Amino acid sequence: MKARAVAIVRKDDAVLLIHRRKGGAEYYTLPGGGVEEGETPEQACVRELAEETGLRAAVESPLHTLDNAGRAEHYFVMGPATGTPRLGGPESERDSGDNQYRLVWVPLADVASIGLKPDAITSHLVGIPNTVR
Repeated sequence: MKARAVAIVRKDDAVLLIHRRKGGAEYYTLPGGGVEEGETPEQACVRELAEETGLRAAVESPLHTLDNAGRAEHYFVMGPATGTPRLGGPESERDSGDNQYRLVWVPLADVASIGLKPDAITSHLVGIPNTVR
């Protein structure tokens, strides 16, 4: 199974998430996707962030790597982002009435109570500094 690279973009005291509504379920995820052959997780993170959100940012530091059902997921805190967040990539193509994707800024203080997936990353996110980015 292909590894996944995930971007953590902060702005003031908030983090950029994808609000999902699918099949009656509602939850949040971080922008990210598969690491392609010949690509480092850091490179994949930068690429996926641009594809899914239209934002440009460099990796500032690794946050955590977790095993999610046998798949390595690499989480990176991103440096200052440029651009205006807009949904792109496969997410924009799959967006429909019963399969929704919305980019939202969520206060870091609220992350533990919103249904972020995977659950295991929540404790790592709430501990990152509330730095203005």
